[in-house]
Amino acid sequence: MACDAIICDWNGTIIEYRDEKPILESIATDLFKASIPFHPFRMVRILKARGELEILYREGRREAEFDFVREMFRIYNAKIISGLPVSFICHSVDRYAKRQQTQAKLDHRVLRPMKECHQGGKTTGIFSAGYKYGIERILTVAGYKEHFDFCEADYLKEEGGRAIEFELNIYKNKPRLLLKLLRDRNMDESRVAYVGDSEDDEGCFEIVRYPVVAFLAAEELKERYAQKYKAFVPKDEKELANYFR
Repeated sequence: MACDAIICDWNGTIIEYRDEKPILESIATDLFKASIPFHPFRMVRILKARGELEILYREGRREAEFDFVREMFRIYNAKIISGLPVSFICHSVDRYAKRQQTQAKLDHRVLRPMKECHQGGKTTGIFSAGYKYGIERILTVAGYKEHFDFCEADYLKEEGGRAIEFELNIYKNKPRLLLKLLRDRNMDESRVAYVGDSEDDEGCFEIVRYPVVAFLAAEELKERYAQKYKAFVPKDEKELANYFR
């Protein structure tokens, strides 16, 4: 494989969680606990937001044209995140990253080969619509952060030490921003592998020479991308490691 660089998606590729719902729920839970008993109005606001979110989780994915992720972030940003001290969010995310449940969701079948590639001199990176700080903290706890040369992901917009919103700049814009990333880092797409798991990664598979479908991807997508993009679908960690070599 004449590959100089390997770029991975995050949600559904390196970690089993399909989106950032768990990390957002963790922040909301920590905020609710911190509101007892001195901030009853904030508690009520959080409970109302959770009611909206429960309806969204139950019904939001039924409509093909409905943007579940964008609506989920809209509710969290408006009802929970906006105005919070950034330090509170960071402390909450730090606790979330250290939880055994969070660490257990990492797919080491991808992480171990990525580490080996980095140690062998290949450029390794993450390109995701997930929360950059959360990704980096989870990888730090797991001992893998130093084996990624970069992490391009979305940020928490803030001002004066308080949060404004979680931005969704990369979400739905991955192909265009991947091209910019490759150009900015002087990487030749004909020598780049991209590992992804969902429809959001399709445009990226069209750009790079070596598309790879993650272990956690749905079987239907594995078959479709193998046919459409000649994507590599590894059967196990050893096969993926050999492919990267």
